[in-house]
Amino acid sequence: MKKFLSILFTVLLTVSLFAGCKGDSKKENTTPDNDNTAKEETQSDLKGKKIVVGRWGGNDAETASFNKMVKDFTEKTGIKVEERIYSDYNTEFQAELIGKTAPDVVYIDAYMAPFYINQGVLMPLDKDEFQLDLFYTPLKNAFLNDGKYYAISKDYSTLALYYNKKWVDENDIPKTLEELWNSDFLTTLKEKLPEDVIPMTYNQDLARNLYYAEAEGASVIKDDIYSNLGDSKVIANFEPLIKAAVDGKIKTPADIGQGWNGDAFGNEKTAIMIEGNWVLGHLQQNFPEVDFGVIEIPTFKGQKGTMVFTVGYGINAATKEVDAAKEFIHYATGEEGMATWSTGAGVLPSRMDVTESTKVADDPLKMPHIKGADYATVWQKGTTMDTINNEYKNYIPSVISGERTLEDALKKAEEEANNTIEAN
Repeated sequence: MKKFLSILFTVLLTVSLFAGCKGDSKKENTTPDNDNTAKEETQSDLKGKKIVVGRWGGNDAETASFNKMVKDFTEKTGIKVEERIYSDYNTEFQAELIGKTAPDVVYIDAYMAPFYINQGVLMPLDKDEFQLDLFYTPLKNAFLNDGKYYAISKDYSTLALYYNKKWVDENDIPKTLEELWNSDFLTTLKEKLPEDVIPMTYNQDLARNLYYAEAEGASVIKDDIYSNLGDSKVIANFEPLIKAAVDGKIKTPADIGQGWNGDAFGNEKTAIMIEGNWVLGHLQQNFPEVDFGVIEIPTFKGQKGTMVFTVGYGINAATKEVDAAKEFIHYATGEEGMATWSTGAGVLPSRMDVTESTKVADDPLKMPHIKGADYATVWQKGTTMDTINNEYKNYIPSVISGERTLEDALKKAEEEANNTIEAN
């Protein structure tokens, strides 16, 4: 059904774009980037303009921070901002694109960026104009296609390793994932733990596993869209993780009756987890008695690695308020706006200069996540990853239960994914 809706969106949007006007795109380069006088005149002309910014909802801190940033932006530029919040973002946003009622500025998840870029619904954004040299490389490149950028990262999250200090000494944690999973470390740790506590949790999801699945040049996708899960390199990269799971050294949160890593760790049902920085507030608010530390994920195949998840601001290619939309993104992803947003919402700033000015790196619990921004793998890989990931998740449990070998499961997952992709 999800695939059908995407195809329907593509067809209807193509018709809509052909039927729509083209003249507004000429506004894009009306103001020379290096002409300060012209820029000031443009800003003056924008007073009283109104733009709509589409986003999904957040917690109270995120809402307050966004509102504060918008208030400051309006006071500085005179541009009014109408906020449009979606509950089912991609479905509602795509419907509005077809109906030509979509916002001027929109949230774009890096995972969905290839789809929207391919549909031509996002306006290219100039690298120099938006100071992209100041952004962490994986974050700016998450929205790069054929040499053009289509959104500007507003914040990010990476994965890091969390350990409970009651049972784990940081100095004892192996320096590589291969050792962590397959040496005696977890076995020895298990002997020290209460009977109902496991050494480590893990996730059966490519969103968490992609960086080591693709180590040493491997790829889970071939020919841009087809699954390559059965490739010998991909299989070899998964072997250390799966061996640890088969041996019972690591378990999923569901295996131990927990909804996710955050609760498993907070309830002290696991001593170690690999999780995103979004878990920090959850642990500090709901499990303040748990004393924990955070470090970078151990290396794999001799290389540092982690996953990064980011959302950017993009401009609707059909907007009639190009200059006002650009001015909003300039501010929201500029030093002042991003500092307001990131410090208030408790998220990590995408700009290196804002990381420094807000002193967020002084927090030892966040620093491992920040370090990961330099080398992380973006959760993004073409337009068919839902299908590929679903089949991966469908077949991996059969390996853990002993029903299939890893090679058999991944080859079968590849076959099933490609059958679905070809059928659509």
